[in-house]
Amino acid sequence: MKKHNFLVAISVFICSFSATAQELLTPEQAVTMAVAANYDIVIARNESEIASIYNNKATAGMLPTINVTTGDVFNLTNINQKFTTGQEVKRNWVPVNSFNAGVNMQWTIFDGMRMFATKERLATLEAVSLLQLKDKIQTTVAQVLSAYYEIVRQKQYIKALQESVKISEERMTLAQKKFEVGYSDKTPLLQAKVDHAQQQISIVQQQTILQNAKTALNQLLSREPQTEFEVIDEIAVDYTPDLQQMLDTVKNINFSVLSAQKNIDIARLQHKEINAKRLPSIQFTSGYNFTQNNSKAGLQLFNRSYGPTFGLNAVIPVFNGGMVKKELEASAVAIANSEVQLEKLKKEVDTRVVTAYRNYEYARKVWLLYEENVLLAQENVTISLDRFRLNQSNSLEIKQAQSSYEQALYDVILARYNAKLAEIELKRMNNALIAE
Repeated sequence: MKKHNFLVAISVFICSFSATAQELLTPEQAVTMAVAANYDIVIARNESEIASIYNNKATAGMLPTINVTTGDVFNLTNINQKFTTGQEVKRNWVPVNSFNAGVNMQWTIFDGMRMFATKERLATLEAVSLLQLKDKIQTTVAQVLSAYYEIVRQKQYIKALQESVKISEERMTLAQKKFEVGYSDKTPLLQAKVDHAQQQISIVQQQTILQNAKTALNQLLSREPQTEFEVIDEIAVDYTPDLQQMLDTVKNINFSVLSAQKNIDIARLQHKEINAKRLPSIQFTSGYNFTQNNSKAGLQLFNRSYGPTFGLNAVIPVFNGGMVKKELEASAVAIANSEVQLEKLKKEVDTRVVTAYRNYEYARKVWLLYEENVLLAQENVTISLDRFRLNQSNSLEIKQAQSSYEQALYDVILARYNAKLAEIELKRMNNALIAE
């Protein structure tokens, strides 16, 4: 028996050490990890890098293209040649070898300013991709913080249940004493035991919910699902935004609005690119080529030519079936549509800001009211226990007081969590969750 007790004590010590040795993850650390490793952020960052790579003069067509060509062709040819001298040559299956090599350059020096519009569009696309990256970071950070405080909420629910368990244990103790001395039947004792057992079941259920919440956060941090950690058991709500100030500034800083503004620029640049198709294009070409044909037919054994070449090519559009006109009309509509989308987005952002602000104010007020309610419910439990102890009340009264107290704890925890979510949303819309 002593050996068994010793092993139990050792096991408890090891479990306690493991619990204390778990990583303590702060909200700031979670945000830092997400920014560095979250898959969605990594993908957005790579997409921004791709846009940056494509933003160059070569992609825009502003730089020349240089090609090296070479070829060696062998064939068998049937020859029938007649010369002015009257000599005639007929040969079958004559081997003929043709070899060529060259370096050629092609450079568009004018295309109706299309290349400049293309380069500007590529730069704008890069800017949009960077805005989208910043927006993705803010959105992901909001998700991470929401997931973090969901864990805190579930931990606090467990603590609330544990508080209720203590009340049930005290009820069982009082009911047991009353039953033993004959002041009461067994019903209050049995009811207290049933409530105690139900609370234990609720704690087990809540612990499962807590572990699932941790798994969800691990996913956002791109960690293994079963990575264990602890969180700071606190939900602080201390944001003091000014609604009018947010409405005045949000349209100038909101990443979605800024991206929509850039999309208008992109649509206008695409219109310029299409319009350039109406104008002539001029290309400068140069090169150095070598060609040699070897043949055993006729009088010449080989024919060789080599040397540099220079030239200008001009293409003047005359008629293309009206396609450019239709493309211009469509692009003009696209510009107008992007402008409408911007105005629509501005209104939506204003609406979301107002809604988020109202939700935040409501959540804070409710939270403070629920905190007062917790104190009242706690006092009611104390009074009910005292009355039950003095035989001035029955088990139903104390059970109701306990249920009210438990509900009050749930309500204040949820209200504080909702206030935090509203705060996070306001900060997200104001780009205040993380420094750029």
